[in-house]
Amino acid sequence: MHRCMQMPQPLKTDLQAKAVVRASTSLLKVSADVQKLYSDPYIKNRKGIFEYILGGSVDTKLLDIRVFDEATKKLVYAAQTGQAQTNEESNCPLCALGHDANKHKIWKLAEMDADHVAAWSKGGATALKNCQMLCKTHNRAKGNK
Repeated sequence: MHRCMQMPQPLKTDLQAKAVVRASTSLLKVSADVQKLYSDPYIKNRKGIFEYILGGSVDTKLLDIRVFDEATKKLVYAAQTGQAQTNEESNCPLCALGHDANKHKIWKLAEMDADHVAAWSKGGATALKNCQMLCKTHNRAKGNK
């Protein structure tokens, strides 16, 4: 005896067909987003990727991202620059230690990089209290020290 296999029922309405296409498109987008985030070297917590995506891609704390956001950079830059102007020294703390022409230079925000005081690669948090602005030359020379 042969068992008859039931063929899947055809979609009954155009509305059902559109729903299937939307669901397929959504799955493809989620898959592409997951692949993109898994290949991002700045994401430290890969376990949080699915929760981040399914939560609407809003809570970046789930990813433990290595780079500082623009708001943090601007806050630290403003505080550091204000203090440097008061002290009549450079707003790059490493330039301020030196004895060359940059000892008193006030760098523009675009000329500086946000740096982890405690190196990110050694567990330093990407958080306001662990951020300092360095001139691009000093930040690139510093490495993971």
